[in-house]
Amino acid sequence: MSAQRLLLVAASALALLRPADLTAQQIAYAASAVAELDSATQAAVVRELGRARSRGLPVQPLVAKVREGQVKRATPDRIRIAVSALATRLDSARSALGAESNVAEIVAGADAIAAGVTMPTLRSVRAAGGVRDLSAPIGALAQLVASGVPVRRATEMVLELLKRDAGPRELLAFGNAVETDVGAGVPAEESAVFRLRAIEAQGIGTDRVTVSAPGGDPLSLGQTGRPPGKTGGTKRKP
Repeated sequence: MSAQRLLLVAASALALLRPADLTAQQIAYAASAVAELDSATQAAVVRELGRARSRGLPVQPLVAKVREGQVKRATPDRIRIAVSALATRLDSARSALGAESNVAEIVAGADAIAAGVTMPTLRSVRAAGGVRDLSAPIGALAQLVASGVPVRRATEMVLELLKRDAGPRELLAFGNAVETDVGAGVPAEESAVFRLRAIEAQGIGTDRVTVSAPGGDPLSLGQTGRPPGKTGGTKRKP
């Protein structure tokens, strides 16, 4: 496939974005990513980009997945499979969250599905969140599950925070704090319970992110810290 043809394909695939978001740099990035693939993988990726475009799905995550595979020196076949799988997850996330979902919500939903969240669970988050932007709560859900919190328990926590009108910063800080705790060796569900109680104690809906651990100094939910008195547990694999 010629460089000119690749540029046209990339431009077509990115055409679903708002005109204000389109830049020559974005198009060149997509074209260069595809151009580095062998011809068979090029064709497969171009088909996925075309299908995503025709279905109104975001294509930038697919291009980013190609580039990620290249950086990691993945085989062409693995790159093709990864792009196809991501396209499927994006489609499933949009189906679960609704046709009016924005790009950030769809991408967060795809990440959640990759972590093990089901489409019915995403529908329940949509039902609880209504018309508000759900990229933060879905992102927090994905992070909790990826950190090791059971899907059912993580979903209950996120739905509770939505019910109490938690803000995006609270939700994202919640997921970040649990991930940090798990990295320090704290069991995932134990960390999640501790962090949730901390948010509830300070007053949900204020979108503040600083809490005090019992008997300790104030801790930011987004900073290093863990529930007191526990240092054991299994670290999450990278």
